[in-house]
Amino acid sequence: MIRMGGTDAMMLSSETPSAYMHTFKVAILDPSTDPEGWSFDKYYNDFASRIHLAPMFRWKLAPSPFGINHPMWVDDPNFNLAYHVRRVGCPSPGDHRALCEFMSSVYAYQLDRSRPLWMSWVVEGLEDGKVAIVTLVHHAYVDGVGAAYNLQKLYRSEPGWKPEPAPPWQPRPWPSWIKRLWWGTRDLPMVLSKNLPRVLSGIRKKKALEQRLAAEGRQPHPSMSMMRRTPLNAALGYGRIFVCDSLPLDKFKRVSKGFGVTINDVFLCCAAGVLRRLLRDKHYDPDQHPLIAGTPFAGPRPEGWQGLGNFATADYCWLHSEIEDPIARLRASHKAAVEMKEHMKATVEAGADLSALFQVCPPWVMGALGWHIRRQEGGLGMFGNLVLSNVPGPREPIYFNTYKLDAWFSTGQVFDGSCINITMWSYCEHANLCILADAKVIADGWVPFAYFGEELDKLTALIPAPVTQEEMNA
Repeated sequence: MIRMGGTDAMMLSSETPSAYMHTFKVAILDPSTDPEGWSFDKYYNDFASRIHLAPMFRWKLAPSPFGINHPMWVDDPNFNLAYHVRRVGCPSPGDHRALCEFMSSVYAYQLDRSRPLWMSWVVEGLEDGKVAIVTLVHHAYVDGVGAAYNLQKLYRSEPGWKPEPAPPWQPRPWPSWIKRLWWGTRDLPMVLSKNLPRVLSGIRKKKALEQRLAAEGRQPHPSMSMMRRTPLNAALGYGRIFVCDSLPLDKFKRVSKGFGVTINDVFLCCAAGVLRRLLRDKHYDPDQHPLIAGTPFAGPRPEGWQGLGNFATADYCWLHSEIEDPIARLRASHKAAVEMKEHMKATVEAGADLSALFQVCPPWVMGALGWHIRRQEGGLGMFGNLVLSNVPGPREPIYFNTYKLDAWFSTGQVFDGSCINITMWSYCEHANLCILADAKVIADGWVPFAYFGEELDKLTALIPAPVTQEEMNA
């Protein structure tokens, strides 16, 4: 039995019938690396032999009675792997767009809380004989860094690797209602004494930081309360669009090197260009103001929690969609990212970041906040105008037994008011871009995906030419 942290519990309490708090993990396997080709039975048996390496897959939710403490993860005594792993064929014609249409419908699937909170669809019939493993995993289990850790536990750099046989799984007894009430009551003083003094002190330090910035005449740091509503911000409906594909990572590296910025700055600049064009498509003048993006950050993980729990926090960043010139936008994106990192460092050290606040928030607080946000009908979003995330992945190819991982895509959630999520994971020499959005806000996800590629191409074409030796000597 494991007590959830505050951020884990927030992911559960924020969920509604239209706000799904699960993440998408999509592995595209290339079976041509196996002389015998693809076999669903082989994949299924290999996964069954590895599931002990990611024990959360056999845990289900055990609420604390009366919401007196954060919920717990407990072994599911009736765990059935066949329920969670399902075999399907990709709709015709089996190309990548057809796969994305399938995944869009799968994402809008409410996970059953009476079972472990994940589902996996093995999608056969793709072009070139490839197979997609499309998995929904509730964000209450793990953050992006933890997901990357689990990926490298299940997949390895050596083709054909198999784990040592595990002893038969023996689930621990399901705790009774009385026992869970007692545990929740017993643990509550420890949870509060460990976190509440730090949070109260952190709030005071954060207020002092904001006063110092104002005294220095610096622009206030963005927050969710400062976002301005646009046609891209609304209360969530039930449908989603999800598209993903790979872009050359080399382009990001060339722009990064050519302009002396980071790859993340390039990502922010391109995302701002995408939102600028989407706003124009909606007949909204993007020059009026910048947008505010919510961005997750990796936090320190306690020993033994590498593949479990949410230890990431989040902060807000100015997204300069109001700037048309790509180079000026890139410079502004770099400045915004530096300021966000400085602010994030200060608030984490002070103990006033979002993850610290979630530790002491009972579930009803998040429920009340969600109700208030929904009442704004898009005028307020927990992550500002949109969610942005850029995660570095494995640099070398990895394998599931003998099947090579050809591509890896991952995305988080969208929220009421924050209806667009743009996530990029690098893998080998590819930048794997995902766009998730509410279907009411964006009807065709390939439009913003194309915009992103075009914005990257603009920056690539503007890379300054290197100075020649003659020019240096002139």
